[in-house]
Amino acid sequence: MADPRFALWLLARTSCSGSREALVGDLLEEIARGRSRFWAWQQLIGLAAFAVLAHVQSRARMTPHLVALVLGVVLLGGLSIASLSSVLEAWLGLYLTAGTIALFAHMMSRATDSRSLEL
Repeated sequence: MADPRFALWLLARTSCSGSREALVGDLLEEIARGRSRFWAWQQLIGLAAFAVLAHVQSRARMTPHLVALVLGVVLLGGLSIASLSSVLEAWLGLYLTAGTIALFAHMMSRATDSRSLEL
């Protein structure tokens, strides 16, 4: 990557918990060591994704529509790198685990509510 000016401009625009200077320095060191253009862009895209997620997390409320949208994006992203059967298998495993945790949390809250009513 002979001319990382655009990459550094992009990196300077992201806010990652005040560690901007360290990230720029690390990126420049790795470029000087001969890292590929693909590697540099992969790092920048990952950093931008974390910056977007941090911004959304600080500004947005968790609504069912937002959760459904994020899950849809994750599923489509999974389909782009894996087969349909493995994505469905992972999705069903996640669904089973989340459902079981939600069921037990609901049962615990009902047990706690019934104990507080008895007192």
